[in-house]
Amino acid sequence: MKERLLALGLGVLLVLALEGGLRLFPGLAPPPFVLELARQGAQALFTVNPAYPRRFFTGALADQAAPGGIRMTPHPFVEPRPSSAFRVVLAGESTVQGYPHPRRLSAGAYLQAMLQDAWPQRQVEVFNAGITAVSSFAVARTVEDVMVLHPDLMVVYTGHNELYGVYGAASLKQGGGSVWTKSLYYELMQARLTRLLGTGLARLGGEAPASRTSLLQVMAQAGTLAPDDPRRQRASRTLEENLTQIGRYCREANLPLVLCTLVSNETGFAPAEAAPLLPQPQLEEWNRRLEEVGTLLAGTPDAGQARRALGLLDEAAVLGAADARLQFYRGQCLQVLGEGVEAHAAFVQARDGDPRPWRAPSAYNPLIRQVAQAEAARLAEVAEAFAQASPVAGVGWELMADHLHPSAPGQVLLARTIAHTLLSPEEEARLRSDGEYRAQQGDLPVEKLAVCRAMITLLSEPPLNTSDPEHVAQLEQESQERWAALSPAEQAGCERWAAGRGPELLVLNVADQAFANRDFALARTYYQAARLEEPYTVWGDLWATLRWGRCQELQGALAAGTREELEAAMGRARLLALAPDFDPALLVFFEGYALHLLGRRAEAAARLEQAAADPGIQRTFTFDLLSLLTEELVALGRHAEAEQKVVQITGPLGQREFGQQLLNSIRAAAAH
Repeated sequence: MKERLLALGLGVLLVLALEGGLRLFPGLAPPPFVLELARQGAQALFTVNPAYPRRFFTGALADQAAPGGIRMTPHPFVEPRPSSAFRVVLAGESTVQGYPHPRRLSAGAYLQAMLQDAWPQRQVEVFNAGITAVSSFAVARTVEDVMVLHPDLMVVYTGHNELYGVYGAASLKQGGGSVWTKSLYYELMQARLTRLLGTGLARLGGEAPASRTSLLQVMAQAGTLAPDDPRRQRASRTLEENLTQIGRYCREANLPLVLCTLVSNETGFAPAEAAPLLPQPQLEEWNRRLEEVGTLLAGTPDAGQARRALGLLDEAAVLGAADARLQFYRGQCLQVLGEGVEAHAAFVQARDGDPRPWRAPSAYNPLIRQVAQAEAARLAEVAEAFAQASPVAGVGWELMADHLHPSAPGQVLLARTIAHTLLSPEEEARLRSDGEYRAQQGDLPVEKLAVCRAMITLLSEPPLNTSDPEHVAQLEQESQERWAALSPAEQAGCERWAAGRGPELLVLNVADQAFANRDFALARTYYQAARLEEPYTVWGDLWATLRWGRCQELQGALAAGTREELEAAMGRARLLALAPDFDPALLVFFEGYALHLLGRRAEAAARLEQAAADPGIQRTFTFDLLSLLTEELVALGRHAEAEQKVVQITGPLGQREFGQQLLNSIRAAAAH
């Protein structure tokens, strides 16, 4: 026995020694929440790490967490922050992330705009800490890690993924057990030795082919859950434990906390199909009645059809259990008959009994309210706000994009509900209308189309394809109408983006196409959206800001405030230029571009000439570079030098037609 204990002890010591040694290699550490991008004296540029969610994903789900899959929304920020700054963290799941909308049209972005209006003396920052497909266990770990931001307020919206989400009660490997056992598993997954072994085994096994399986399909492998499945109760308990843990983290940090009740699509999203366990003859009769009910309720049923359907549902209930889909049909019938309260009760029963519970059951909201009271947290009554903005029968497609993610109006309502929890009546009176916030944030036609197409794909494939085929047909019609309403530049930008050409950011792709088509008013609108979407980035911020200013110049003159925006952009460029992978020639070109727009000709010409000597700048920015450089050289009377630059650059690049246009303009200017 002593020898065995000694051997065990030595084995443990060896593992601990290996783990300690591996901690000397930063590359084996789990992804941190924050990354430093650049530093200049006491000032540093950081960002929320897009790869942070990978620490939660293993097995089949890990493929979805690879770059390009599940990512946290990057959020660049500068430290030290101003004394007037007010920093909010919005933590949760894909609803918090804003899916299926872009970042600037998520609830977090709207919340930032609203709080900025309410508190004009503060500089409000809302950090989006939403992660797709995780349960509240992962959200609690994230809340612990985001304390590195030293926030002034924590807002948490979580609970939809307690069963199928990562570390959920029914998830593939991480589910089951208590919060303690999940914590142990999570800590083991963060160990350097574990990560090294995982990487080594993956390499020995060869590179796996890229998976085409959707995230929902991977999660759906956990199977269906009966109404009395013990995992449902386990999920409720762990949600309470994780929310309580979040409350404790915030108390220890002396950080105000807001918990949000949950909302989902009640009237539009049908539960999964699961036939009752009946003898074959009875099952056939049961199915026949439900098929007839489906036929009666298709399209726009009248009161007579709804009553006949109710009779068939009663007959089906006698044959077998009144399952979730039967309750959903009953809700539809009662809704047609104007019985809103009874319809809502049926829709809630349908959601609670769904054999594939993608949505939080009704029991979770009372639990969230209890935890908020016990932890002295504020409560954002999101469920009540959505109910008040919906028909009596329940929340449907008006405010929901799919089964649980808010639509564009729903994102604004979610933000406004959280803001209402925080603001006094006087502060709330400073808020603008929903339409004004959507216009400010750039709710543009191409992304309405992109959301529509994304929802068609999501709701047309397993496991969600049986919910509402009629709604998918409506979305397909809407998609066609939205496409037809786009301008040629918008259509071309969408096609380029869908084909993987041009900028990765949809609005920037459209903006560049509109600029090429000389539709400068349209381009300016899309460049502004790109600036909101990707601050502190080369393309979404710096390039978009310069082109945004150029559009104004080509339309006549710079608008009020544009000069300050350009100066601020150059400040961001100089900070970004300190990053190790930033091309110094790029900064020179951007500075020359900005100096041109600011009317500082001699300085602009010098910078642009310097940039023009770089082959990479020549290739990437041929049209803007030569257009600006020739304008500056001509204005300075240096016509011959301008011609020489055009010939030197356009010839080797095969841009002789463009070069001839510039030569003609130079000679025309010289003649006058």
